[in-house]
Amino acid sequence: MTRSIASIVVLTVTVPTVARAESYALRATALRASPSPSAKVVDRVDANQSLAIEASDKGWMRVRMGVDVVGWLASNAVSDSWIKVWKRERKLLLMKGERAERTFRVALGDENPTGQKLKRGDGATPEGRYFIAELDVAPKAGRYGARSMRLSYPSVADARRGLAHHLIDRASYRAIVRAIRAGEVPPQRTALGGSIRIHGGGSKHDWTLGCIALDDEDAIALFAEVGKGTRVDVYASSDEDARLGKAGFLPGAVLAAAKAQIQASALYTVAAMGVVPMDFPGGDIPADQAVCTDIVVRSLRGSDLDLQAMVFEDRTLHPERYPGGREAPRTSIDHRRVGNLVALLRRHAVAGSLYSGKGLSAGDVVVFDTGIANGSPYDHIGIVDDARDEHGNPRAINIWTVGRRTSSMELIGQPYPTVAAWFRLGHPFAYR
Repeated sequence: MTRSIASIVVLTVTVPTVARAESYALRATALRASPSPSAKVVDRVDANQSLAIEASDKGWMRVRMGVDVVGWLASNAVSDSWIKVWKRERKLLLMKGERAERTFRVALGDENPTGQKLKRGDGATPEGRYFIAELDVAPKAGRYGARSMRLSYPSVADARRGLAHHLIDRASYRAIVRAIRAGEVPPQRTALGGSIRIHGGGSKHDWTLGCIALDDEDAIALFAEVGKGTRVDVYASSDEDARLGKAGFLPGAVLAAAKAQIQASALYTVAAMGVVPMDFPGGDIPADQAVCTDIVVRSLRGSDLDLQAMVFEDRTLHPERYPGGREAPRTSIDHRRVGNLVALLRRHAVAGSLYSGKGLSAGDVVVFDTGIANGSPYDHIGIVDDARDEHGNPRAINIWTVGRRTSSMELIGQPYPTVAAWFRLGHPFAYR
């Protein structure tokens, strides 16, 4: 959404120290057991899914999704080239891994250049993780300049927020989620707005209706370096980029939210063990009650990460990953089951293990086997504390059983219970 025209400047820039850049999938595709298009499918990768590259072989890459899901993708389905935008500084950076290869001046909306986009007509540029969903080599010159690259706005995070604020209904929310995970243009005519683009037309002054405008020659140069699916991360500022991208930021925030729950401890009740009706997204049982999963859900909510929505979305699109298979997703209980959280996090954590407790650190999600005969080793869950026991083992923030309250306990490194898995979260944009 844009207005008129303007002009050109290429800038130099210092990129802040951040956590290591990830590779990602340019499109939704099958993850295969060997480097062949006819090989067995071992899982499916969504568009923009973060990946770790482990090997390459004649046009194929062996990648790891999350903690332990490994397979092969065609090399042209994986990239480490991406774009970041700093709104306050009016800068766009073309990145290769962690390195900024080129930097361009941009213009934003003339009425709301630094605000977060919430709905149609607010004139703001959205912040968060997007991808280039559509390329136009010859847009209308008076509107988009020499080139146009439509972004995948609204994102899943935008859809969750819109649903929570009653701007869209469940059907629109689900349609946006499906389009984003498939790597396609999401619905553009909802109350959230649409047609957010990186395009030409000039960068001398703010003039768009929420788009990111470059000078025409810069738009042409950028267009030549990107393709459909190229990741685009939009930040309020370089400071926000540095804060969110700092290694260990998210585990630290999760730990702080877990510690806050000790100060306002909940009680483990029989009522909390059942299916409790709640809102979606952002639903919860009464704050003075909890089971073990609620401690983790609330810890992530402290960083604006909604496990309720994440499990619902992933289970809707990939039911085969979850215990219970093709049972209909239930927003009041699925995220409150340890096995479901393990199924989600094993594919979306940046580090962890399903086989040992070695390597965990403060702020990680830790899962225990308590020996209950329920067909699964995943019985109990908590957050790794930075406090340690007398033997140097980290404690675990959790709520243990009926009648107990949220506390930090000596569970890790003990004969009982056994650590069955642990997970470390990465960049916040990967989960919002």
